[in-house]
Amino acid sequence: SILQVDEKLLYDTFSAFGGITNTPKIMLDQDTGNSKGFGFVNFDSFEAADLAIECMNGQFLCNRAVVVQYAFKKNSKGERHGSQ
Repeated sequence: SILQVDEKLLYDTFSAFGGITNTPKIMLDQDTGNSKGFGFVNFDSFEAADLAIECMNGQFLCNRAVVVQYAFKKNSKGERHGSQ
């Protein structure tokens, strides 16, 4: 069986870097129910997010290299989620 990255794995992996405010969310394809290959983790501080990016970007989860970066608000000039 192919190991899948799920919400619990995201939580267990990323909670090491700081407080997580919401359950991590894996984005699913509406038609197939399969993972789209990305998800979101919400930290309670930018420091925790920065540490997670520094430590996890390019690492492997379930034999897949992961890209860890800030989510930017749509239609904004580089405004990160969590910014005022």
